[in-house]
Amino acid sequence: MKTIFLVNPAAGKQDPRGRTLPPFLSYWRERGEPFETLLTEAPGHAERLVRELGERGEPLRVFAVGGDGTFREAAAGAAGQPSVSLGIIPCGSGDDFVRSLGGRELFLSPERQLSASPRPLDLILTEYGPAADMCAIGLDAAVAYHMVRFKRLPLVTGSMAYNLALVKCFFGKLGFPMDVTIDGGERFSGSFIFALAGNGQYYGGGYRGAPRAVPDDGLLDFVLIRTPGRLKILRMLSAYKRGEHLDSPAFAPYLVYRRGTRMDVSSRREAIATCDGECVKTREISFSVSPKAFIFLQP
Repeated sequence: MKTIFLVNPAAGKQDPRGRTLPPFLSYWRERGEPFETLLTEAPGHAERLVRELGERGEPLRVFAVGGDGTFREAAAGAAGQPSVSLGIIPCGSGDDFVRSLGGRELFLSPERQLSASPRPLDLILTEYGPAADMCAIGLDAAVAYHMVRFKRLPLVTGSMAYNLALVKCFFGKLGFPMDVTIDGGERFSGSFIFALAGNGQYYGGGYRGAPRAVPDDGLLDFVLIRTPGRLKILRMLSAYKRGEHLDSPAFAPYLVYRRGTRMDVSSRREAIATCDGECVKTREISFSVSPKAFIFLQP
């Protein structure tokens, strides 16, 4: 099977062609495995390239060489393409998607990647495009919106950029008046700091917002946090990052946790929504699951 290395040269702090990609190319050459390297040139290009590759009908192994945003685009292009098996070689600033699936080092092993097994995974569908890992609206999305600027600073990692953006948003207006419906039935209203839909478990450079999410079970994990005071947020943050909030008594008065197939959110003031780091300003958004949407290469 031919391999396509789909490289985002702008991923992370350094061009992946300098350090991350060469060990894979050498390993493939040594074993006589046919491969081709393609470069993405602009936002949305990875999706178009993967879709075009799938339309060939030729069985292909495609590795998205980049971060979570590159993989999100590639997964959108691979959806419904049975001839494409999609993998990821993580070299972004956060690399959250792979944290739920064995960790970054596993995915940086050429040997393990060459022998990776196909695994159908779900996608999250929204009005603004699909996501493979995590979607949210409210404070967390605003943090993702602002962290892009911090990620460009020298020596700032993905988790550090998230923390800096969190501090910035923390001193702004907290809480969004939301109406939330899950699976067309249960309804929740009030002031929430965010509403989250998880297919994967991690986001924001290591925050485990949906610690029970499984990316191939046909369900999404919905996490809503009602607005507490600022001091309570500070006390609760570290437990949230570790993914302990679902069982924490400190979170119980504020937490809504459900598993389902669709969540509709309406905010009475403009909010920021994020889909694997891609941000938009909106008052309404829905998150629904597309089961077994694409074939993933699991090392």
